[in-house]
Amino acid sequence: MIKIVNVRIQRFRSILDLNYDVDISKNIISICGQNNVGKTNTLRAITLFFKPDLYNHKADIPTLKAATWGGSVHPKIELTFFDDKEELYYNITRDFSKLAPEKSITSGYRFSGNLKHKVNKEDLSQETITQFLNKIHYIFVESINMNVPDLINTITQDMLTIQYDGARFSQKKANLKIAYDTYIDGLQDILNCFGSEISDTFDKFREGWKIQFDVPKNSETFRDLISDDVRLNILDKGSKGVIDKGSGLQRLAYLLLQFEITKKISSKKSVIICIDEPDTYLHEGLQRKLKDFLDEMSKNMQICYTTHSKIFIDTYHLKNTLLLSSNTHPQYITRKNKTIDVMETVRVNIDADTGYKAICDHLGIEETKSELLEKNNLLVEGGCDKKYIEELCHFFEYKPINIIPMNGADNALKYLEYYNSVYKDSQSYKPMIKVILDNDQKGREVFTKIRSKTYKYINVKTYLLPNYNNNSNLSPDKNNTNNEIEDFLYPEVTCFLINHFLSKYKNMNTIDPKIVCKRCNQTSFRDGGILNICEYEKNTVNPERGGEISFTSSKGDTNNIKEGIASCMNAEGNNKLIILLQECDKKYPEVRIELKKIISFD
Repeated sequence: MIKIVNVRIQRFRSILDLNYDVDISKNIISICGQNNVGKTNTLRAITLFFKPDLYNHKADIPTLKAATWGGSVHPKIELTFFDDKEELYYNITRDFSKLAPEKSITSGYRFSGNLKHKVNKEDLSQETITQFLNKIHYIFVESINMNVPDLINTITQDMLTIQYDGARFSQKKANLKIAYDTYIDGLQDILNCFGSEISDTFDKFREGWKIQFDVPKNSETFRDLISDDVRLNILDKGSKGVIDKGSGLQRLAYLLLQFEITKKISSKKSVIICIDEPDTYLHEGLQRKLKDFLDEMSKNMQICYTTHSKIFIDTYHLKNTLLLSSNTHPQYITRKNKTIDVMETVRVNIDADTGYKAICDHLGIEETKSELLEKNNLLVEGGCDKKYIEELCHFFEYKPINIIPMNGADNALKYLEYYNSVYKDSQSYKPMIKVILDNDQKGREVFTKIRSKTYKYINVKTYLLPNYNNNSNLSPDKNNTNNEIEDFLYPEVTCFLINHFLSKYKNMNTIDPKIVCKRCNQTSFRDGGILNICEYEKNTVNPERGGEISFTSSKGDTNNIKEGIASCMNAEGNNKLIILLQECDKKYPEVRIELKKIISFD
């Protein structure tokens, strides 16, 4: 598979110089920012690279360059690709001129190693560059100007090619009319099969959606049939024609068809598809379904899109998330003896800990939460449990699950009795509730009580939390550990959060994670739980002030202190915490395994 690993755009419309690397471990690139900052221009530039005949020097040269006309003026677009079959990088540059855009490939080379340490660089001939680019199937879907007839033309011609490749329709187009007259019913059958296949995809977005193609038998010529007479219908118990649907459904149908065509005709090529604002005109429910669909499609192709929607942005890891803004300023042009307004697209740094906040500020988005009981639910002891489990799910890119804090293990039976009564007359579904309990004395008591109960209208499972290396996950009658949610968390992460809380909010000395981790592996300390270890270390390094706060006491503000520590578990845009989580994931794989069990309802 061939993927873009670096993009550099110079002197194209609002972009004077934009350079960004792509993490190929994730095949989705999201470009976000406010309106009119140059998001679409980044996709247009990539499109121009693949389709240089679209070059329009009047529109594509930046306003500033058109006014000054000094030095380098025309667009220069440089893409670096990685071919995982050859394990080689290909750097190809198009430098445009207004007279000969078809000759815009001016240089190219390939190399091994990586982007920072290039090894064995080798110049490429124009023929080799062309051959390489022919291995890529590129698509650009604009936010406007959807051309349904062109799309139908592509579908019908390509379906014929696929079904009759090297056989009945291998003649020249002049002879296809004769072949078509004989096999017109075959074409209808082929399109019926195709429509039936992709109707399953459409139905996932809106129940009852189906696709149908009509092939009239009165076409004068094969070309007329292909370009004009095949009609695309969407059957949803309303009007059939796609142009009769609302803007959102029209665009969604257009997108889904593009992907279905790509799956059919591009098995021998690497696919790169750019989409301008896939969220346009879609309500939140359809946006989420479309995002899930794109995630699935990205397993076999590289997808790049612009968006204003938080749903389409990886706000957690910020992988391949490009935030753009604009720098607008007046500039005096000597050549024209006047001042012009210059708008330049600029990249906003989101690598810092405040990256997620920067995205929210630019897009005006906020996190939304839901406390509704769903088909699958986790019932946890408190807000700390909810926070830690949610953040770990975000980190591992597991789908969100409904988590309900019950404010103490003692309340578990009351919650379950309440939900059992609420769903007594429910005609919708029988919800599943998994009760997650600390592996301490109280948690084990409640675990045993729930196991002795029967609930008719809800499905209930119980789960005792193990510690981070799963060596305390014993039955409730065979252990005396005092492990809480913090013991399930990686010990280095627990220390990181406590230290952040101590230094930032309490102005106290921090504890040594190495000492804590060492004691977590010693039986005499381990069974008491990591918070007891951290409590001792905190008091040791703060001999005069250690007693001001407590992580373990049953009195005072201990719960508030623990919630304050849990609130520091926010890895969105926090590179230090993300790197620490990545390191711990390799060191303690049991956490990932057990978390998957916790959120699994199979």
